[in-house]
Amino acid sequence: MNDTEQRIKEALGLLAERTPHPGPTLNALKRKRKRQRNNVFLIATAGMAAVVVLIFAGVVASNRYAPPNPNDAAAALVQGDGKGVPFKYAPHWLPDGFVESLRATNMAPTRVWGPAGATPYSNPSVVIRAHGEMPDVRGWDPARVRGLEAWVQVRGDAASVVWKAQDVLDVSVNGVADAREVALRVAESVRADAKITHTPPFELEGRYAELVRGTAPDSWHSSLAWNAVSVQVATAKPELPAPNEPVTVRGKQGVRNGNTVAVQDGGLWISATASAWSDELVELVNKVEIVDRPDTGWIGKGI
Repeated sequence: MNDTEQRIKEALGLLAERTPHPGPTLNALKRKRKRQRNNVFLIATAGMAAVVVLIFAGVVASNRYAPPNPNDAAAALVQGDGKGVPFKYAPHWLPDGFVESLRATNMAPTRVWGPAGATPYSNPSVVIRAHGEMPDVRGWDPARVRGLEAWVQVRGDAASVVWKAQDVLDVSVNGVADAREVALRVAESVRADAKITHTPPFELEGRYAELVRGTAPDSWHSSLAWNAVSVQVATAKPELPAPNEPVTVRGKQGVRNGNTVAVQDGGLWISATASAWSDELVELVNKVEIVDRPDTGWIGKGI
């Protein structure tokens, strides 16, 4: 049962509690003709239906960011387990030419857009995050986003907008002219979207890649912080300056360079690096599991 259905059920229960006992009314109706009894019953039924419609409309209208379908609205609130992560929100306007280049789940669910081929977070860029709590906005300028209270902070060619929808949302723009206007326009375009589910490219003992970035669906890099080790899977070989030492990993000949071990497997490069060498690096690379269909089709796409 989703939130909307639960609230309707509770409202109907409250209405039933407040309804007088039907006995006196039924006794009185016995003195009326059958047609009159039917009319009264139909009127009461219609009234009950009207109450239900009004309650349902109020529930849906009170949520400005819920998709039209109540089932989608419930799905938009579901938290992911790391494998299939719902990002829940999407912009419907971005500066011309901006495409998506990064998704992260290690802290606040984060999506980054910028010019095609640009490195994520380089200027110019647009970043959307969903926070669990409202950040400190003391000193920020008040604003409105889709009728909701919001706050804006401008720093030269950068600006951030924060507001509370189903979650606390944060839109940040960097390296753009009229940063305040651009940030507010992006924020106004944000909608809940239960269909955006991100599937990271690899798994390591039940944990999935926390960050994926790239410039095209066939040119990407993903990573997972495993204690003091960074485990990575990418389409390109990591930079390993000579000299390199051969090492057997995943049943293949890989390379070791200082505190990094890497091997090519199935067209992808799997590596692990740390501040100091240990055999754990080889063990972790051995345990990496690549998902059947890495979800990278969003890289390099606009809205």
